[in-house]
Amino acid sequence: MPYPSHGFFKDVKGTEVDDYVLALKEEEVRSQFDIAFKLFAKQMDVILPDVAAKPFIADLKLLGKVHHAARNRYRDEGLDISDAGEKVRQLVDEHILSTGVDPKIPPVDLLAANFKESIDAAKSPESRASEIESAIKHHITVKLDEDPEYYRSLSLRLRDIIEKNHGKWEQQLELLLELVDNIEEEHRQAADNLGLSETEFAFYNILMAEVTQSKGEDVMDDAIHNEIKTTTQTLVAMFDRATLIVDFFHKHDEVKGMKKEIKHAIHECTFYDKEIVKVVQDRFMELAQVKFK
Repeated sequence: MPYPSHGFFKDVKGTEVDDYVLALKEEEVRSQFDIAFKLFAKQMDVILPDVAAKPFIADLKLLGKVHHAARNRYRDEGLDISDAGEKVRQLVDEHILSTGVDPKIPPVDLLAANFKESIDAAKSPESRASEIESAIKHHITVKLDEDPEYYRSLSLRLRDIIEKNHGKWEQQLELLLELVDNIEEEHRQAADNLGLSETEFAFYNILMAEVTQSKGEDVMDDAIHNEIKTTTQTLVAMFDRATLIVDFFHKHDEVKGMKKEIKHAIHECTFYDKEIVKVVQDRFMELAQVKFK
């Protein structure tokens, strides 16, 4: 019977589940492992409880735990054995429970009070760093629609930490923990520093990004910063009023009217450009559906 312990884990030196999970860090590798494991599990479900399955039960238990741990570590919902067959699911779940883990409890959220305590279960600094990296990536994915430019910049900061400190796991761990400590406060503080609400800040970031891309960094003086800020505040106030209308985003005339307001507001600015207008109209309407739903 083929089973997926070969190949995926040929370079694993340790014997802990964490060591196996680290070997599945790349999404493509996890996807291939998932396919192989599910095939193995399907074959096992057919054979169980026949004695012919006995030589493979230890592999099934270990790889089932690795599969579950990788799902939690990397927040990868694609790793799912719910259709693997009842005999296999029961065997794997019982094994996971016997090691002190409840397979039905999801991974601890990055902002949960016990997040740092939860990552202490990882055996090595590399595993703890990997746990935090994955939790931050998941947080960014969840939050991205709320402030696309800010969370993209946070993603770049995360990538910079990972790339510059690869192999220096203690240092990487320290920098990642520092990022976690400030991840929400920094967003609030950045908005406060500009005198903006967090909603205004999200729209401001989009307009700032599009003007910068169109005009270049060289034109970003205080006057243009102030124009971007006041234009954002004006348009957010308009959205605030307009979206009081029931089903605003499903009413063609109302949406069309709001897009005209965006065009008019930007037309009055020194950074006006018709290409900026088109992109900002679309991006502001998309963000407004998140912020004013």
